[in-house]
Amino acid sequence: MALMLLLASCASTPTPPTPTTPQAAPNPQQAFDRGNYAEAARQWQSQAVTADAEEADALRISAADAWLLADEPGRAESLLRWINKPGLQADQRARLELIQAELALLSGYYPEAASLLRAAEPDLPASSQARFNGLQARIVAALEVESSVDLSQIHKMADRMSAYEPASALALIKALEPIPSRELTALANRPRPDPDLDPWLDLALVIRQNLVKADDLEPAVMAWKSRNSDHYLATENVLDLWLNYRQGFHGPGKVAVLLPARGRLQAAAEAMRDGMVSAFLDNPEASQIQFIDSGTEPDSIPGAYFEARDLGADYIIGPLQTEAIKALLQLSDLRTPVLALNDVPADYPTPLGLAKQINGISLSQDAEVRATAKAMAAAGYARAMVLAPESEWGERVVSIFSEVFLQDERQIPVSGRFLEYENDHSAVLERLLQLDQSKTRKQQLENTLQLQLDYESVRRDDIDVIFLAANTTQGRLIRPQLRFHNAGDIPVFASARIYSGQTDKTRDQDLNGVRFPSAPLQIHYALQRNKPEMASLRSGGFVTFFALGRDAWNILPWLELMHSDPDFHFPGQSGTYSVGPGATLQREPAWAVFNNGIPEQWVGEKSELELPQTTRGDD
Repeated sequence: MALMLLLASCASTPTPPTPTTPQAAPNPQQAFDRGNYAEAARQWQSQAVTADAEEADALRISAADAWLLADEPGRAESLLRWINKPGLQADQRARLELIQAELALLSGYYPEAASLLRAAEPDLPASSQARFNGLQARIVAALEVESSVDLSQIHKMADRMSAYEPASALALIKALEPIPSRELTALANRPRPDPDLDPWLDLALVIRQNLVKADDLEPAVMAWKSRNSDHYLATENVLDLWLNYRQGFHGPGKVAVLLPARGRLQAAAEAMRDGMVSAFLDNPEASQIQFIDSGTEPDSIPGAYFEARDLGADYIIGPLQTEAIKALLQLSDLRTPVLALNDVPADYPTPLGLAKQINGISLSQDAEVRATAKAMAAAGYARAMVLAPESEWGERVVSIFSEVFLQDERQIPVSGRFLEYENDHSAVLERLLQLDQSKTRKQQLENTLQLQLDYESVRRDDIDVIFLAANTTQGRLIRPQLRFHNAGDIPVFASARIYSGQTDKTRDQDLNGVRFPSAPLQIHYALQRNKPEMASLRSGGFVTFFALGRDAWNILPWLELMHSDPDFHFPGQSGTYSVGPGATLQREPAWAVFNNGIPEQWVGEKSELELPQTTRGDD
């Protein structure tokens, strides 16, 4: 009966519509001219969705410009990611560079802002000239740098040279050493150039950026020469200067390493020990290294420390355990610099005379989770689904991840837990992806119509990335189940535990496309067909500890420079290290992605289908 009434109502003659006056299409330029920048930005952004590629880029540039004027730089920056800069016309590229210059200025990257502004100037349309002048004035004011050292003396040193003099050039570069890299960059790009001093400032920066590893030294020196073609230093002079300067950085004479020789951390300690020994043998110079058993309890630390002092150690690496580090730092007569092999407690009392000489180097899982959240945000993802085990570790990881990811309007629409002892996680995934609701709607519709429908469940569409906290075994189960439940196209970032370190090409095919934080040496080891035989590596499971040991030894000569220059980074084999707000050095991990069942370096956004199936040789 109800159906007949519905049909009858559909068949009745409809009431003629009331005539309406056609509404004019929205005019974003008018909104912009009235100062309604947010409305103009929305309209331009909406028009870009249906426009062809070239017109869409121009509309997005206008929208980003309006968002900036609406005091919404985050919206402007996110919009620029969709613009194909190489395909722009000259005037549109100049407008884009003007916007990028303002964003760089707002972020405090003044030299980069000045560089972008210079690039934009030749092709800038007349309508943007006033904006250009205002930005130029702000950047000039920001770049009026007061140097932290007396540049007049350095200027005199430069004036006295008219040809390459090795000793004088070395003295000049050393005189510039107290100036941080960011300040060097700002000085070299200041609005009032100094043709005598600026090439040396530029050169000091080039040398410092290539000081630890020389892989990119020659092209960097050639680029410097191209920028300073009239300078009397030839490229071979610069390479000679780099070598002379680098030879001035030495490690300590006698180093004592405090590591446990037994207990639950023995295996990790052995891998670190072998890493240090291998680094020492690579370049022993005049250093000596002595290993001392730190014991398994904190109360054994005083004895180990005084043994190291009796041996004449002028530097200590270790200990490894957190409680042992606390015990060492609480010694009243501690007067030896320390590089701990774990996080240094944030509230430790600085021993007298050891300011900036107590440091920590660590493979902190918490820091890796923070780095993963930042990497996901930097890749442009804004809505994450979080999946973690129902455990104390899982809850800690989710808490740390959420704290970092939930910034700048990013969201976690859904977060779920799985039981570690179960193999089938379908119920959890169906609930998180809202497939259970889709199935319920299907059943309700079939019951109403009394028909069996050919119906495919539809997952939720408000997530663009998944963060998976899981070990290797759990990941091998969950990743295929995500594909089965129509979520195989969503990018997955995982915690470092997703890879055990032991290559299993067949079983890890299920992890293809998963990105995770790693160590450069771990990725290199995974790609090697003929792997080195070393018991402490545990078939690859302890490669990261071995890498940390190498870095702990190799970083010693650079710690003083790292503290004087916060922008100086040490590129190690367990990660890239820099000085942060605390005593523990900040580690930026390497990034890996499973491809054909083997971790390899992740260099940018690629979908799983786009990952190349490479053939690997004997690395």
